[in-house]
Amino acid sequence: MTRRRYFFLLSGIYETLPRAELKAVLEVLDPSYRLIGEYSRIVVAETLERVAREIVYRTAYTKLVGEFLLKCETDEETILKSIKQADLKEFMDSGVEKIAVRGMRLDGVRLRKLELEASIGEHILNMVPRLKVDLERPDLTVVFVAQPELTVVGKLLEVKPKHFFDERIAGRRPFSLPSTMQPDFSRAMVNLARVGVGGRILDPFAGACGIVIEALLLGYETYGVELKDWIALGGLKNLKRYARGKEFMIVGDARKPMFRERLFDAIVTDPPYGRSTTIPDRSIKNLLTEFFELAAELLVDHGRIVLAVPSELELSELMAGIGFKIRESHLARVHRSLTRRVVVLES
Repeated sequence: MTRRRYFFLLSGIYETLPRAELKAVLEVLDPSYRLIGEYSRIVVAETLERVAREIVYRTAYTKLVGEFLLKCETDEETILKSIKQADLKEFMDSGVEKIAVRGMRLDGVRLRKLELEASIGEHILNMVPRLKVDLERPDLTVVFVAQPELTVVGKLLEVKPKHFFDERIAGRRPFSLPSTMQPDFSRAMVNLARVGVGGRILDPFAGACGIVIEALLLGYETYGVELKDWIALGGLKNLKRYARGKEFMIVGDARKPMFRERLFDAIVTDPPYGRSTTIPDRSIKNLLTEFFELAAELLVDHGRIVLAVPSELELSELMAGIGFKIRESHLARVHRSLTRRVVVLES
């Protein structure tokens, strides 16, 4: 299997979470991948084509992937000159008859995009006269992504569909809560757990089952636990809609043992907090302290916990003496009164 360099364009919605998610999925799908460079919203890595293509659909925050050709300064003359000096013919196999050139400008870049697309297309047609331009159904799309600091050029492979998560957003599910996490965020959290495909994941505060649904769709054996039966029934409605045949919920208290030891590869969860949530008898600190003690027994060796908590909550003191350490942490602003911190803990 041939390894090549591919570039991945990340969403700009959060500062660090999209890049961390991409690296986590690369680790799972191709442990031998090699990171080549990180350039703001673009990451270049050496991996397998099937892995590069799958990442666009498996991740929440990777927008597209292309086979890497070159990088250069973000300047029209420099981009065109660099393309003319590159070997584009490696992209032009005998099956390529129709081409398109597409450009993207990020973060306020002021290139004459249409003119540059036309100039690149003209160069390709002069180089390979048999080719034709077809913007609707090209066999090959050459793409340039221009950021202020640099531009990356390559062969477009996959683009995430524009409405990829629309069917599952919180407001369109059969059941939702005011605190319900959106599907893209849930998926990113599942991916940060770095569980091999087919592994076993637990969400002990399952609520409306947003995390459970994304984990099931990614191919994991997933268990959801919810304390309140009316919420569990609502979560079950969502599972019937989006994961038919895998509708299974446990009504129970996450602080009390209900599984055998070392059963799960990871725990991915969004514990109850916020104005719209009540926590029976305890504060979130007490709840998490008791949960961490139990979680240590449920996870396999080197298992991980991925959880979202309010940004102001200090976790280090809660984990003292229970054998977990913080591997990574990412801030994500939800709205004016809530910024989440996504934390990955390792045993």
